[in-house]
Amino acid sequence: MSRNLDLSRRALLATIGAGGVAALLPGCRSAVEQAGDAGAGTPTPGGVLKIAQAADISPKTLLSQNNPNMAVCRTVFNTLFEYDHKTLAAKPGLAESFQLADNGATVTLKLRQGVTFHSGRPFGAKDVLFTLDYLRKDTTSSQLKHVAKAIADASATGDGEVRLRFNHPVSNMFDLFEIMLILDSESIGDLEKGAKLIGTGPFAVDSYTPGSGLKLSRNEKYFKHRPYLDGVDISIITQSSSMLASLRSGNTHLALDMAPLDAAAVRNDPAYELVVADPHDSTFYLASNVKVAPLDRKEVRQAIAWAIDRDRVLKQVLGGIGSTSSLPWSPSSPAYDKTAAQSYHYDPAKAKQLIAQAGAAGVRLDVVYNAGLATNAAIAEIVQYNLKEAGLDAAAVPLQAADFQGKLTSGALPGLFVNGHGFGHLNPATLVKGAFPFNADRNASNFDSAEYKQLADTLWKATDDTARRAAAAKVNAFLLDEQFVSDLVVSAHTYAITRKVRGLAWSMFDYLNLDETYLAGGRP
Repeated sequence: MSRNLDLSRRALLATIGAGGVAALLPGCRSAVEQAGDAGAGTPTPGGVLKIAQAADISPKTLLSQNNPNMAVCRTVFNTLFEYDHKTLAAKPGLAESFQLADNGATVTLKLRQGVTFHSGRPFGAKDVLFTLDYLRKDTTSSQLKHVAKAIADASATGDGEVRLRFNHPVSNMFDLFEIMLILDSESIGDLEKGAKLIGTGPFAVDSYTPGSGLKLSRNEKYFKHRPYLDGVDISIITQSSSMLASLRSGNTHLALDMAPLDAAAVRNDPAYELVVADPHDSTFYLASNVKVAPLDRKEVRQAIAWAIDRDRVLKQVLGGIGSTSSLPWSPSSPAYDKTAAQSYHYDPAKAKQLIAQAGAAGVRLDVVYNAGLATNAAIAEIVQYNLKEAGLDAAAVPLQAADFQGKLTSGALPGLFVNGHGFGHLNPATLVKGAFPFNADRNASNFDSAEYKQLADTLWKATDDTARRAAAAKVNAFLLDEQFVSDLVVSAHTYAITRKVRGLAWSMFDYLNLDETYLAGGRP
């Protein structure tokens, strides 16, 4: 039933597996290696997996990729399809199969039967239609909203079948099906408030205490006849060093995205594993508000791109996990171009010359960052140093998380800003049409270009490999020239685990998948 979405990406992934750009560091393990552990012995049922993460979940943003939700999205909910990590073929989820028609502009989904929500209500076609309608609302946040809004007609052709007709073929339809959790219409009001989170997934939410954590228990009626675990406890531990201490004390089995230096502390400890998520969907960047002088001039933005020591960021801040890049794509993306990715490198003399030629020497520029993110703070310090080398009067300025996020989404950050983005690993159209730093229609940099919008639309509507590659090459050339976003390092989410944890997996959006996870020794 499934088809390969892009054969060229499969070839690229094979290259990675052969030791390409994303080679792992000593002491790190890949998703494939970790998932393979599920078959290394006899899974033992029982036990409660204890997870620690730095930030609280955000129920209102469950339909968008938001890092704090990664432990609950695929644990409590399901999606229609799930990408195979090796082939990027669409594997069955809540939909068992699909049929394309009208040159890819119409898709008919055959839904799985016998699935129930945690409330006991049967899942059906109306739940898919409800979730699509909910996602299209202006008040719903999602990087794939543009795909849902391109649906001209959605209808149930029986309770077990849904037909979607798009205004035009789109290249990233299955990115939507991978990220869109199917929601329970009857409890949607309570979900928005965090009072009830009801899905069809392997675990049901027993309790949620904002700022503290969640307790989940096994869904005995889960359609995949798993999981092995009795339950999952998710604790909010805001300091990475405290997460590390909890891991070492045995109070935590799995720590999500510890700060790189804390992760490095367990990398070579035989009692733990540092697992690097294979999507490589965590890229750090420096961007410009192009309404702030002299960042309104691309020659200044290009000079800044030459000024930054990406190798130092990779080594000192990210512990060597990832690769330096001038573009947003991970090696698994069909838009990835190894040569173009190295277009900008550390050249302080050239940067200083270009700054002087632009008449910008000595100009004051703020480099703002989210004060709650230690990684971003460390990057901002390096950026400040590099820009002073280049002749700018740069100052790293911390903002509280809410202030930073509010100014980011409203385009009101006062100059340069350090942050991270995803969506560089699957269909490139999702990044240029949906990821906020790059969204051609509206972005954090206030960069507005008719040419960029046209390039993004062409990439979105290109459904064959040749056309998609041609469109991606033009987008790459444009991004390298304009530099409203200067990418620095393509990195990855990490999972620090004790050796008791087996069979850990995740989606291509890094949502934890605990269907096959168990604890060595099982129920105490």
